[in-house]
Amino acid sequence: MTLVAGTIIFTRDDQSYFMVKDDVPISKFYTVRMHKHENDTALGSLLEGMKEQLGLNLNNLRLGELAVWHSEGRSDSIDSTSLYTFEVVDVSLINFERLAAVGMEFVNARHARDLVRNVDMSGVIKLD
Repeated sequence: MTLVAGTIIFTRDDQSYFMVKDDVPISKFYTVRMHKHENDTALGSLLEGMKEQLGLNLNNLRLGELAVWHSEGRSDSIDSTSLYTFEVVDVSLINFERLAAVGMEFVNARHARDLVRNVDMSGVIKLD
């Protein structure tokens, strides 16, 4: 079993927002389990979770980038997770109440600095 993480990003009034799980004391990215022995793929597992668990309309998302997230904040951490980012096509189509009901929220990038600081873009290609 492998963990895969994902977040949704949108910009409003020159401010960027990230979808995170509202965990105390620090927020985390949304994660799902990928079972290689069941022939799951990382992206497929994440998209299925976003659709089934979060109720997101996948047609409203555009795959942005792939990165590595070090949950302990160290690049040498063995606790590294693939992180996919998605951009929203139409923010008005996001059901914020449904996301809140399952513990997800959008936070201003300024408030997610520690979380975003743990994202490693080196050696990862941009998916256009």
